[in-house]
Amino acid sequence: MRHSISAVLCASMALAGCAGHGDSQSAPADDTLTLLVGSYCEPGDSALRVYRFNTADTSAVLLYKAAVDNASYFTQAPSGIVYAVTERGDSDSYLTALRTDTATGRLNVLNSRPTGSGGPCYVQTSPDGRFAVTANYGGGSVSVFPIETDGSLSPRRQLLVFEGNGPVERRQASPHPHCILFTPDNRYMLVSDLGTDLIHQFDVSAGCDSLISTRQPHHIQLIPGSGPRHMIFNHVGSSVYIINEISDSVAMLHYEDGRLTTLEYVAADTAQAHGAGDIHLGHDGSHLYASLRLRHDGIATFDVDALTGRIILTGHTPTGKHPRNFTLSPDGRLMLVACRDENAIEIYDVDPTTGQLTATGRRIPVPRPVCVKFLNQD
Repeated sequence: MRHSISAVLCASMALAGCAGHGDSQSAPADDTLTLLVGSYCEPGDSALRVYRFNTADTSAVLLYKAAVDNASYFTQAPSGIVYAVTERGDSDSYLTALRTDTATGRLNVLNSRPTGSGGPCYVQTSPDGRFAVTANYGGGSVSVFPIETDGSLSPRRQLLVFEGNGPVERRQASPHPHCILFTPDNRYMLVSDLGTDLIHQFDVSAGCDSLISTRQPHHIQLIPGSGPRHMIFNHVGSSVYIINEISDSVAMLHYEDGRLTTLEYVAADTAQAHGAGDIHLGHDGSHLYASLRLRHDGIATFDVDALTGRIILTGHTPTGKHPRNFTLSPDGRLMLVACRDENAIEIYDVDPTTGQLTATGRRIPVPRPVCVKFLNQD
């Protein structure tokens, strides 16, 4: 296995369900939330849908579609600005900034910038809100955009290009960055690379014109053939959990004073589907969830030890086909699962004590959903 990284600075130019439909967005009641869903779509179609979701009866009303093509992932910055990727090829992949209009309550496009690399599948903003970063799975790179004072994306773009491969030739012939995570102390940026089984750890340059320092990153090597995909820190910031797509396992790493140490790998499934997808902690951090695709589709549930952060697999809940992404309601009572090949968001009750899931039988019809999140309405 080999790996290296180079940085290129360049300029880019601007360029049966429970759901209903509605044309306007009225003031939400106390039990309603704004739900944003990204999906795959045909070129030129809008793939970012905004719903009013009622937590009491789990009904969802489609309010409108924001103008973002093939919106496979998005994030909301603390400023309230939403950043969404358009996942296509090298020449037609973009990052788009959207801001809520105070008069209409609708998300409007501020601007879009080309990522300069194909297959952006993840976006994250830096803790200080000055940069937006995309993981470009197809291009084997990370794009870093300065954020302007109004939340729009600067035309200046830094492209971090990875090299290397892994032992699973069909899946790891080249680098495939898949997730970006900042450490709780804001000192480092972590990038999971499915193609090389590495976690790249970059020093963050606080207050500087560039997000990361010129020093070469540190690399954390996972078991060859793991295929690290998404990552999440526990609530106290001492443990990071990584869902490995190829090995269908969760890696648990300890974080302390800038050092990541791998402590354990726990199987999320034994079906050998090689398609694990997303990972999230429950409301109080005592349970961990991971989605499984391609075979034995569903959500794996783990108990989390409060002292050590170690996990134990405690259950598997079947879902519809290809649960690529999922989220929990802010109160932790509900889980919404984006089942791409079911063309639906499925809704599950979460037991507050055991963390186990129960299917409600209710769903939100959405064409090819792949990302679902509740928006902060403050």
